[in-house]
Amino acid sequence: MERYLPSLNTLGVILFFVAVFLYLPAEEWIPILGYLSILILLPKFLYDYVIKPHETDFSPALFSFAYIIKMLGGVARYWMIQDLYGRGDAMRYHTEGQQWATLFSQFDFSTLRDMPALGTAIMGYLTGLIYTFLPVSLFGASLLFAALAFTGCLLCYRSFRLAFPEANPKLYRILLFFLPSVFFWPSSLGKDAWIFFGSGFVAYGLVKFTRLNQLPGLFIMGVGLLLIGLIRPHISVFMMLSLAVAYLPFLFHSARNPQHLLSWLVGGSIAVVMGIYVLQSGADFLQARGLEELSEAGIEQYYYQRQRSTFGGGSGFLPTVVFGVAGIVGAPVIVLLRPFPWEAHNPQAMITALESMFWLGIFVYRGKVFLQRLRAIAIDPLVAFCLVYSFIMIASLTTLGNYGLLARQRVSLLPFLWMLFA
Repeated sequence: MERYLPSLNTLGVILFFVAVFLYLPAEEWIPILGYLSILILLPKFLYDYVIKPHETDFSPALFSFAYIIKMLGGVARYWMIQDLYGRGDAMRYHTEGQQWATLFSQFDFSTLRDMPALGTAIMGYLTGLIYTFLPVSLFGASLLFAALAFTGCLLCYRSFRLAFPEANPKLYRILLFFLPSVFFWPSSLGKDAWIFFGSGFVAYGLVKFTRLNQLPGLFIMGVGLLLIGLIRPHISVFMMLSLAVAYLPFLFHSARNPQHLLSWLVGGSIAVVMGIYVLQSGADFLQARGLEELSEAGIEQYYYQRQRSTFGGGSGFLPTVVFGVAGIVGAPVIVLLRPFPWEAHNPQAMITALESMFWLGIFVYRGKVFLQRLRAIAIDPLVAFCLVYSFIMIASLTTLGNYGLLARQRVSLLPFLWMLFA
């Protein structure tokens, strides 16, 4: 395979530029050059400083192939939004970004006082900042966000290698860089790419702190939580809850080592302060979206409300309910494996269904690895975090009653779930 990579990379670059000339309006060919200069320099920086000093079997040719695949995923995502559907969140952020860029370029920040501090509206601000310094281009911004998602993937990969140096990285590498859902969905101007970007910092910071006992890992993790919390505060809340569950057993285990215990007590104090802010921000965000009260009844009512709001369309299906034993057992199947092949009614859904069957094979084939990782859950906060976070995310995604939304949103949990199997 390695000997064919230079040819595949050349073919990929040719396909990329052919797509640019086919799908990009002529008036954007000059503005796109500013983005291309960043997109060309970024992979060299990432390889030289993230991969090359630590790993020899991840060759430059393979790394380039993974990056080119990601860029082609960005082109395909742009085509779907622009030509196939003619609508999407990315187009709305693009329009809002132009408006904000006009104000930002005039140093007019007065209207920011009337805008929400957290949530989807932040995407408009971020796009506006990009368009303040770079030319206005939906295609360019989409590829830039695809590159950010790739950076998140790379940090997750580096985290896996640090956490499990004895494991063969090939499977995790394939799952993280080459599966269609990962190189396609978080490859556009939008929340999915941004969450992938932040998730890489969370994973890397967690491993730096727990595996290497380095306090700067808390700062890196905090950056990731902040990045995610700006767009999706509730996901930051899920991560903080998972970190809390993972933290307590390891704190007890670290009591045998005074040096580790001191580090974890200091880190815990910082994490508590950060956690209070994240939890409060997430609660405010959910209450603004319809959560009337933070109680069992209020959460259950909000859950059913979300199910009703996402059900419908050609890809609609009857969502499961996690309240009860049957719902808890069935939730992973519904969230991770649907649509089944016989439920797919278009090419996109069929690709998703076939990939889900591939996941099922991985889960079965790597079941022994999964059980081995679980045995270390009491002393390994990374395993505890990945397990708890995956469970919480799976439960939250049962509120979705649309295959398209499910396929897109479940991607953000996959880097952590696959750490348990790879």
